[in-house]
Amino acid sequence: MNKRLILAAATLATGLAAASPAAAQQWRWNEGNWRTIGTTRVDGRDSDTVALPGVTRQREIRVCALNAPLRLRDFDIRFANGGRQDVNTRAVLNAGTCTRAVDLRGNRRDVTAVRLRYEPVALRANRPLVRIQVR
Repeated sequence: MNKRLILAAATLATGLAAASPAAAQQWRWNEGNWRTIGTTRVDGRDSDTVALPGVTRQREIRVCALNAPLRLRDFDIRFANGGRQDVNTRAVLNAGTCTRAVDLRGNRRDVTAVRLRYEPVALRANRPLVRIQVR
């Protein structure tokens, strides 16, 4: 009985420890005070829209590719007041790299969504994970 209780507690603790970093990473502060506010996995199409929850009034934004390279054409930032800002990048983001820091027009704009446009990814290729960061 005692061994079963210890085994059950150890299994539960392992499960909680494995789930916590994944949930915490979405809102984690990164180097240079960058905060991750949204993620998406590229699914082979040429665009994706990442809806951002809550109020995210920030000064700068950047897009990062995580586990595979990504040919990012541009990204369109949508604001709560109906405005938008189009950012042309035309860059290849290697795995683990980010775009330059883009200043948001106005005074700490409230970002509600980011629409990403990129070159389509081959069907059998490793799908890049894209991270939206602000500060």
